[in-house]
Amino acid sequence: MTDNARDRERLENLWRSLSLQDREWLRRRLLPRGEARADAGGPLLSESECRAAERWFEARCSRARTARDAQARLRLWCIFLLLRYGGLRLVEIFALRAEDWDWTQGCVHVRGRAGRGVPLPLPLVRRLRDRLAEPAFLAVLARPVCDDSLVRRSLAACGRACGLPSGLLSARSLRRNRERELLRLGLSPEQVDGFLGRNLRGAADGNLTPPAVLKALRERIQGDDISFRSSARNTFAGRVLQCAPCGLACRVELLTPGGILLTAIITETSRRQLDVREGCRLVAQVKAPQVHLAGDGCPPPPEATHFGGEVESLRSDARWREVLLRLADGSRVCILQDGVHQPFLCVGLEVRAWFGALSVILAPE
Repeated sequence: MTDNARDRERLENLWRSLSLQDREWLRRRLLPRGEARADAGGPLLSESECRAAERWFEARCSRARTARDAQARLRLWCIFLLLRYGGLRLVEIFALRAEDWDWTQGCVHVRGRAGRGVPLPLPLVRRLRDRLAEPAFLAVLARPVCDDSLVRRSLAACGRACGLPSGLLSARSLRRNRERELLRLGLSPEQVDGFLGRNLRGAADGNLTPPAVLKALRERIQGDDISFRSSARNTFAGRVLQCAPCGLACRVELLTPGGILLTAIITETSRRQLDVREGCRLVAQVKAPQVHLAGDGCPPPPEATHFGGEVESLRSDARWREVLLRLADGSRVCILQDGVHQPFLCVGLEVRAWFGALSVILAPE
């Protein structure tokens, strides 16, 4: 056993010996100033609890029996995502209109005294845009008003279904959760206040977030995600572990935050133009038709990138089948298949997928 492992074991034993009051005191003393402020209002949700709540709202949408019920459930799902990732107040969500959504920039423009632009994670914006673009759900953006008591009852029902303590899942706790996440991303308390609409004096246009604050928020929350402006559905950001030239081509290994080791083959000219080197950060794009499921009759090449995920949704027409996989880190991968003679799939099934090294497009982050 290494010294680090022994120290870790001693700390774990010490932590178990402490009372709940002592644990809370020690946790607050060790937290950075901003995170301690976010935790001051009581217990917060863990990342796994947030994911479980999100899956619950999505599952309710898929079980709707009528178009009216589907719209109502989709509206609640949309409200949950704005609470979860936007940190909006309920009154701000109820005041949103279709024109307040900026799909190009991936922002929601909040009106009123705390008017501001709220950047959302671009994978989330893509999901919302895809769902809300369906004809049956156009009214969700045009009429987002919802009864706040219905939202609170839905959050309480979700908490019970996920086995959470009573009252833990609420609009206020989701807002504080987002505050803590942004602080952990490296944003200052002042920048987080700008995101949450604190100490801002807005106007009717709802877009008075200071430019420097909005720029920092977009860099941390969205990054330079060029896939949002292209037809590629799948984007992986990561750090280069290895860059090995091999004649006219170059083999690049990229490690994503979710733990996927991605291999790409690019030309030596492209490597020089992008200044690809070990340690630099890149964005990898793969078009949906280039991603394959294991066992679909297409054998993977030697340098393929393999990963696993859970089937989140299935859509098909006379020719094509679209499969959306949720990976372990919460990100999603879209697969577009020729719908003829494809293996059976169902929502919730764990599957393996892959794409070839020559299918990857690299760009600077």
